[in-house]
Amino acid sequence: MNNLIQQAKMFLHKTLNSCTKIDDIEKKYRYEHSMRVAAIANQIAEAEGLNVLIVVVAAILHDVGKFETDVNADHGRVSADVALPFLKSTNLTDEQVRHIHYAIAVHVDGKAGYEYENTAEAETVSDSDNIDRFGVYRIYQSMQWDKADETPALELMAKYEDRIAKTKKFAETFKLYTPTANKLFQHNLNIQIKFYENLTKELKLTGF
Repeated sequence: MNNLIQQAKMFLHKTLNSCTKIDDIEKKYRYEHSMRVAAIANQIAEAEGLNVLIVVVAAILHDVGKFETDVNADHGRVSADVALPFLKSTNLTDEQVRHIHYAIAVHVDGKAGYEYENTAEAETVSDSDNIDRFGVYRIYQSMQWDKADETPALELMAKYEDRIAKTKKFAETFKLYTPTANKLFQHNLNIQIKFYENLTKELKLTGF
């Protein structure tokens, strides 16, 4: 299994680095994001007794074709097709290839583009992607996108108060597939909520 995982990492790295649509910063982020998703997926699969090989390989490759389409909702299906020749070149069985292809294809919107029985492994890839998207690193990214170093403090405070409210509502209503995934997801959401609550308290002080 370890050899196949290394091959998948190499394929992802090569594919991302050959893409001319993105810069080196995005290539670095997309590769590291995929590794985090794979690590989270591995943790969930082991805890829930799922097929670790299928989950981890699919997680590594879930965004391998992300930049081959301009329609974000399609990038799961495109990534699955980009990964397919690689998957077929390995010693995976036809059934394993189909499971991995499906898990990659549906991770964005639950639609593979073909009929296939849903699997816990596919749900876990999607869940792991969501867990990472709400990790601590996303706080760092969001503050860059928000131009936090340029925006007046009280304006930021209002933005983050709104974000806290939305995140709390999200934590109450959005549920993942397995108990382990939900636990990890809620942990990340709670970190985000606590961070922004503390930050808004400090930002409020500037209105003294």
